[in-house]
Amino acid sequence: MKTTSNVQDLSREAIETCLRNNRVGVLSLSDGIIPYGIPLAYFYEAGTIYLTISRKGRKMEFIEKNKHVSFTVYNIPAGFGTPGKMNWTSVICDGVLANITDPAELAKAVRAGEKHMGVPEGTWEKLLEMTLQDPANSNFWMIRSAHFGGRGVEDEKIEFGP
Repeated sequence: MKTTSNVQDLSREAIETCLRNNRVGVLSLSDGIIPYGIPLAYFYEAGTIYLTISRKGRKMEFIEKNKHVSFTVYNIPAGFGTPGKMNWTSVICDGVLANITDPAELAKAVRAGEKHMGVPEGTWEKLLEMTLQDPANSNFWMIRSAHFGGRGVEDEKIEFGP
């Protein structure tokens, strides 16, 4: 049996829109044997995905073994599956997770987070000050060497045939 679908690659503009308009994605890690996916809030600015990740727990065990990651952001409208609500988009970013320890980069990450989350600049100033007291143990991370791809559909149609 053969299927056809109207799923299409997203343009760079549509990828940017998806990343700017969402706030939660799934970080996928692997220790080389076991895959592990974690939903995380993120912020996006000028081609960079920023994350805050605690230095404790299972996530860090995986990150210490393998910093190559995939990050998925998707948008599914409320009522998906009902007539006229078969639209969806997804963006996948593959890259290398890097801890942000440079004070200037930390400030840039904090400002990007404030902007993406829609809070006034300076709202996270106390967080930045606390982080700058020990930047080597920062909870701020970014995905480097990122490759972005995306797919989506308007009013999905799947046809089955011989």
